[in-house]
Amino acid sequence: MKRLRKWFLGDEKNILKKSAIWNLISSVEYSLQSAVLLLIITRVNGLYDAGVFTIAYTLTQMMATIGSYGMRSFQVSDIKKEYSFGTYLSSRILSIIAMIIICMTYAVYQGYDSNKLFIIAMLCGYRIVDDFEDVFHGEMQKSMRLDVASKILSVRIFIATAAFGISYIITKNLTVSCAVFTLTAIVVSLYLNLLVVGFFKDITFKLKKTGVVKLLWVCLPICLGGFLYNYLVNAPKYAIDRNLSEEIQTIFSILFMPIFVINMLSSFIFKPMIVNMGILWNEKKYKKFTSTMIKQMAIIIALTLVIMLGGVVIGIDILGWMYGVNLESYRILFLLLLGFGGLAALVSFLVVILTIIRKQKYIIIAYGAGVIIDWLLIDRIVTRYEIWGAGMIYGIAMGIIVAIMMIVIFVETHRRKVG
Repeated sequence: MKRLRKWFLGDEKNILKKSAIWNLISSVEYSLQSAVLLLIITRVNGLYDAGVFTIAYTLTQMMATIGSYGMRSFQVSDIKKEYSFGTYLSSRILSIIAMIIICMTYAVYQGYDSNKLFIIAMLCGYRIVDDFEDVFHGEMQKSMRLDVASKILSVRIFIATAAFGISYIITKNLTVSCAVFTLTAIVVSLYLNLLVVGFFKDITFKLKKTGVVKLLWVCLPICLGGFLYNYLVNAPKYAIDRNLSEEIQTIFSILFMPIFVINMLSSFIFKPMIVNMGILWNEKKYKKFTSTMIKQMAIIIALTLVIMLGGVVIGIDILGWMYGVNLESYRILFLLLLGFGGLAALVSFLVVILTIIRKQKYIIIAYGAGVIIDWLLIDRIVTRYEIWGAGMIYGIAMGIIVAIMMIVIFVETHRRKVG
């Protein structure tokens, strides 16, 4: 135990480099987890189980934004300690309870059978682990030990994913494997976090009522933004779940997965520039700010084009081989989805820009417009055009969001330049 604790805590030499490396590892693991699980299910037991798992995983992933409440970045940036850790912990417990109620109520409302409800409940349990652990990791990050938090997350994801895979290969039972997945995550998370929390003086298990309501109110726009974005990303899957088959759900999920690769790679490019762009804006260097913003957007677009080229030439064949599914007839749709992934990456970048220029309210307005379009059109388009309709409605929503955000940013930067 002492050796294990020593490895997780390490030393504070080159702490920024270690944090960056382990954050990258944990981010990649987190992004690829659903793809790995889907690969195992598809290869072992075919498309039907994979479709059931996809909608359950997707639903609980969206609900996890309620559990986390988007509070991690706020907590980490609370350098003046306006709110105590006990307040963050209390508010997180409340948001997790809300997540559980909303998630299971929605699942029952959708009329899912008992087996699907149990799978959703188990994966909701996994999200509880994600969100509860996150508040502790936020405090570690604020103490400049993101490396410790990222190590724990990396190990936990790896072990839980491996446990699911072994269980599913042996039992070929999705219900049992989801239970194993969640129970493993709970045990590993408790063990590893309790191993190190004693070394962080601000982390306590004492709950505090002071400031909880205020904290939840301040972070509400962030929570709503994250929830709406996740809804928009996953709305095509919900429409397929309502109108089409489990097999089509699996095929769409396979085609859709590389989109997150574009978003992940783009974030690695623009995240290091956030501080610099914030300085430029605050120092009123608007021309240089605009120039830097345009360069970052150009890089995202160029990256998207390269991935689109690779995807249409060999990517679709690799996916088909990996998952044992013939995807040849979806080559053009895959190309379009990759392009729409570029739009989603631009949305993520423009959210950062709107935050820097302190126009966060327009994030909600832009996402709200996308959601309205989805509500009005998605079922009709998916019913008529099936898997192609699911892809197109996603692209339409992301295009509208990019357009609204760009208009707001252009107007604001132009006003500042002229002023």
